Amino acid sequence: VSTQSTWEIQLNILLNPMGGKKKKSNNKSKENPDEFKDLGNQAFIQKNFEKAIEYYSKAIELDPENAIYYSNRAQALFEVDRVQDALNDCDEAIKVNAEYIKAYYRKGAILLEQGEPQEALKVINQGLAIQNDCDILVQLKVKAQEEIDKENVLPQDHPEIVVMNTLTNWLTEAKADFSKLKLSYYSENYRGVHAKCKIKIKDLILFVPKSHLITLEMAKQTPISLKIIENKLDLLSPKHSFLSTILLLEKNNPNSFWKPYLDILPTNFFNIPIFFNSEDLKWIEGSPFLEQVKEKVADLKKDYDAIAEVSEEFRQYSFEEFCWARMTASSRIFGLNINGQKTDAFVPFADMLNHRRPKQTSWTYDQEREGFIIEALEDIERGEPVYDSYGKKCNSRFFLNYGFIVLNNDGNEVALKVSFDKSDPLLQRKEQMMQESPKDKIFRVMSSVEENNVLEFFAYLRFVELRDQNKLVYLYGVYEANTNSEEREGYKPQKTPPVSIENETDMLKKVKQLCTCLLYTSPSPRDRQKSRMPSSA
Repeated sequence: VSTQSTWEIQLNILLNPMGGKKKKSNNKSKENPDEFKDLGNQAFIQKNFEKAIEYYSKAIELDPENAIYYSNRAQALFEVDRVQDALNDCDEAIKVNAEYIKAYYRKGAILLEQGEPQEALKVINQGLAIQNDCDILVQLKVKAQEEIDKENVLPQDHPEIVVMNTLTNWLTEAKADFSKLKLSYYSENYRGVHAKCKIKIKDLILFVPKSHLITLEMAKQTPISLKIIENKLDLLSPKHSFLSTILLLEKNNPNSFWKPYLDILPTNFFNIPIFFNSEDLKWIEGSPFLEQVKEKVADLKKDYDAIAEVSEEFRQYSFEEFCWARMTASSRIFGLNINGQKTDAFVPFADMLNHRRPKQTSWTYDQEREGFIIEALEDIERGEPVYDSYGKKCNSRFFLNYGFIVLNNDGNEVALKVSFDKSDPLLQRKEQMMQESPKDKIFRVMSSVEENNVLEFFAYLRFVELRDQNKLVYLYGVYEANTNSEEREGYKPQKTPPVSIENETDMLKKVKQLCTCLLYTSPSPRDRQKSRMPSSA
């Protein structure tokens, strides 16, 4: 099988067309169509595709019975993204000369580039039926078959494929556009969105009309949500709770308009820590993250109990079902601005893009198109994964809300608690400056000293560790000088600038102390692994 690149093969076809013309020609013009074909070839080699199209069109005008001209123009049309015109020219070439083998190659290659390997294989086999030893067709068939095999990880009658086809048909009927994308299954319950064809920067790669978005405003109109609003419940996460109610209600409605979307949602979140069993949780014993998991469960239970108290209809749903709905909402919704109103929404298909930073795509609500759109921020080759960015987050947040972590994550944080020293002789003066009693404060600190939360952490510690009364008076003087008297609400420790080398040294020593203390209260992964290994007999 040949190992030539697609571009090399296309040039060979242009320069060595091998037949393609019918025995009889109706060309009675003195102009020679081959001359225009040659000019078209030169323009194509120089990648001046529009000029190539112009020359090939002139050749066709002079001799419409030559398949080579149509085939060459097809490739030039494809290069300027006139895909359907290119396929039409391939068909015309085959119509003019059914034995022109390179027209079959051309059409098969275009279909393959458009992410249609099954259709490409049909055309390739038609060509091989005419010439079964055609090297370029054999090579193309291998590529097409490889792509088909890769796509068939799950059989076509697998429940996941069936519900996904139902979803895409539902969206297509609503005039949604995802023609440049395809869903690839890596295994059961594990999928990703890939480029069906080459995607160029600024290309629109997804459009979902407003009619197929589940918005926060819609969720607030459910009977359960109206009870929440009527009773003015002080929920820890109101929007996620509102959106959870519409998921629960619609999921239990067999005739729901949203059924095609709801059916593709995960039925469980075995990878999200709040759903871990006792054995799973042992793997994170000793880690501060375990407390975050417990706090998350407690917060969910608090909201669940509050809603159940005011809504009889809500009580039919178990706490586990509520947790499923809440985690679905927190991990899948998009923050949008629709007609000037900030909202959140479930967006079918868009929520299947996996995470990557830096951003590869951008999304928004397009007022003119009246729908949600995603555009490419860079070129994406055919077959490559297409990603969304979930933002810069610590792995604890990714793990807690999405069930995955990111290797070498520059968004990782550590929670450090800062407390004022009760024996500090300046504590009363600091309290007066802040106009409040000193309280413990937790900072989520990243590794980069350029991050705002790190700079505020350092600034706060400067104030806590400061023992020089003159410097304290100086700080308050600067604060008064830069703040109008009616705007003074107390000194903000997190805005404390460097005041002395001694104070900077004390601050950095405190940073070391806090980190060391936290480090040695958590067993290492190796220690936890050893504790779980069975002892030898």
